[in-house]
Amino acid sequence: MYLVIFFIFGALCIGGALNLLLQRHPINSALSLIVVMTSLAVLYLLLGAEFLAAAQVIVYSGAIMVLFTFVIMLLNAGEEERTRGSSRRLSGRLSWRRRIAWSAHMHLSLRPHAAG
Repeated sequence: MYLVIFFIFGALCIGGALNLLLQRHPINSALSLIVVMTSLAVLYLLLGAEFLAAAQVIVYSGAIMVLFTFVIMLLNAGEEERTRGSSRRLSGRLSWRRRIAWSAHMHLSLRPHAAG
């Protein structure tokens, strides 16, 4: 029974996270984040962490997400607009290049230096 509930809420969490990333309207993204936080709380309950589940619902799904939703509505953020020069593919390439460069930088800077 626990395994079935785990897979249901795990799929709900992953689906909510994908919906969060793919939405063009900020309010829909914030509501998807509430779904993710609530399904994580259920997963915490399945692990036996009742306090963590309650804190997840009260603090994150309650207070933080109400604050996010209030700020989004206060700013009156509309649907994301695309201009003629913007390209999703170009921005994706740049972000991957930045990630690779950052990863290489962190790898080289965290390597222990040889004592001379």
